Amino acid sequence: MSTNDQIVIAGAGIGGLSAGLCLRNAGFDVQLVERIDEVCEVGAGILLAPNASNVHYNELELGNELDAVSAPMTHFVITSSRGHTIFEGDVDSNDFAGPCRMIHRAALQRVLYDALGTERVLLSSPVAGFEVDDDGACAITDDGRRIEGRALIGADGIRSVVRAQLVGDDADPLRYHGYTCWRGITDPFEHPDFPFRRLEEIQGRGLRAGMGYIDDERVYWWATCDAPEGQRDDPSTVRGELLDVYSDFPPYFTAMIEATPAARILRNDICDRPPLRRWGTKAVTLLGDAAHPMAPNLGQGACSAIEDAHMLAVCLGEIDDIPTALRRYEQLRRPRTTDLQKKSRRFGTLGQASNPLVVRLREWSTRLLSPLMVEKQQRRLWAYDAAEVYQS
Repeated sequence: MSTNDQIVIAGAGIGGLSAGLCLRNAGFDVQLVERIDEVCEVGAGILLAPNASNVHYNELELGNELDAVSAPMTHFVITSSRGHTIFEGDVDSNDFAGPCRMIHRAALQRVLYDALGTERVLLSSPVAGFEVDDDGACAITDDGRRIEGRALIGADGIRSVVRAQLVGDDADPLRYHGYTCWRGITDPFEHPDFPFRRLEEIQGRGLRAGMGYIDDERVYWWATCDAPEGQRDDPSTVRGELLDVYSDFPPYFTAMIEATPAARILRNDICDRPPLRRWGTKAVTLLGDAAHPMAPNLGQGACSAIEDAHMLAVCLGEIDDIPTALRRYEQLRRPRTTDLQKKSRRFGTLGQASNPLVVRLREWSTRLLSPLMVEKQQRRLWAYDAAEVYQS
């Protein structure tokens, strides 16, 4: 296979763009191949936790750009749908390598896209497959173009074409968790009972909701409900239906639904895939949702993709042989991402509990969590350092 010196990345989402920037910082030329026609404001909000913001703020020096389009999160609260506080705690960013912020997914993607440069991203080019041999790898787009490089990184999401070719669709099914999720972005919003800098989760019986400011004016909210797989909403009635479903939730949450244009309410069934034992072969590997799709219950989907990106760059920067570097990256990342996948699934199952006794037990056990236990859990999630892990 004729190759050049570039690393080819299938997918220009948060993981792919972060990988492109980290690899460029490590001295590599990169070419991203993306199916969408333009980077625009679609999607919803995400938590940019310290384990991920450490990469963007400290390694990539994008702090000023990200501060301008995000909001700090300094107070975390879990409440019951009846309005009782189950748990609350402060988040001190000084305890971690990076800040804790909420941001619109598209805003983060735009910052990364602009930092990388439009010339490094080939839009309107869905990857249909790949070829790989001992000399490199080649992404093949659906119109037959061949994008060759020293390696191919599959960062093309939960329905990854690269993963499907590596593993096979029949052996790697999507797993529905039994509940669906609505996500929305409000118009400019203010409510006396929901302050700025607050991230909250509300837990009910078979229902949950969460919310936080993603910039100076707008709130991102999400809401889950047990439901059959594959149902769809009528845009003309979805807000009214959600207001009925969550009528017992606090008024500030239903006010958020009312303040959200129907076009900004998205619905997705919550799915993942089983953890993989093998992420790649030769000069091909996976990253982010393509490697380890997880339920959003820990706020670590995008964050773990950003961790992947940094670890990938560390390994490729330290090890000259590309396949050896990729296998080392996979070896270092699989234990953590497998753990996150399993914990995210378990947390969602408990959060969606509808049996009154189980719900009461869940609330009781959460109230008993001591600050030291919460701090320990936070550090396991948020104090991740790729360079330190590489040396371990």
